[in-house]
Amino acid sequence: MEKELDLELLKKGMLFRNMTDEEILQTVAAMCPRRVRYPRRTVVAQDGDLFPEIGIILSGSLHLAHIDSNGNLLYVLQAGDTVGEVNAVGRYRLHLSIATEEPTEILYLCVEHLLRKNVLTAPTQIRFLQNLTLAVAQKGQYLTRKLEDSIRRSMRERLQDYLSAQYHKAGSRTFVISLNRQDLADFLFVDRSTLSNELCKMRDEGLLRFDRSRFELLVEMPITENEPDPNDE
Repeated sequence: MEKELDLELLKKGMLFRNMTDEEILQTVAAMCPRRVRYPRRTVVAQDGDLFPEIGIILSGSLHLAHIDSNGNLLYVLQAGDTVGEVNAVGRYRLHLSIATEEPTEILYLCVEHLLRKNVLTAPTQIRFLQNLTLAVAQKGQYLTRKLEDSIRRSMRERLQDYLSAQYHKAGSRTFVISLNRQDLADFLFVDRSTLSNELCKMRDEGLLRFDRSRFELLVEMPITENEPDPNDE
């Protein structure tokens, strides 16, 4: 490849967990790697497309959305996250659209070579395929929980969880979120005007201040504890 991979970034994800630098490089080389750089706000793939490779975000971010009359932003992926595991493994077409929110570089890996051809020594191949199985399971678990949240929990609870998570991520009660108002509404599966009304209510109740994407939490908001992932070490 034209430049060295950030192995520490790759090790943060599930795909290369418990693998040595040499094993990672060997595995990547066996999957016909290619790196693609996308400009800001570029459509990477659309609903209905085949997505035969797993993508690892090397820099930038991706928005994954099911495009309908309500938008419905499913989630945002950052550097180190992976995209397309289920589609690449199962040969399924996409049921969402993928777009960059900023200049983004993705490393694409063709898992077909490992799934259906013996191109690595057995221990390395088995370790990677074990990690791939867990990565697919994690993605399925995330989507299941997001669906449950959209059905069972109130909008304020979901909004509080999101803002509280951003507070913990930033380490400050004042922070800037990466989503605009429409994206946030889509992410929470609510109407934009309903979201705006709820934010105004929370402001009037003295819970927060906001100006566009900048928020200040005036009280510590409750956050729903995530179920521990048994695969995290």
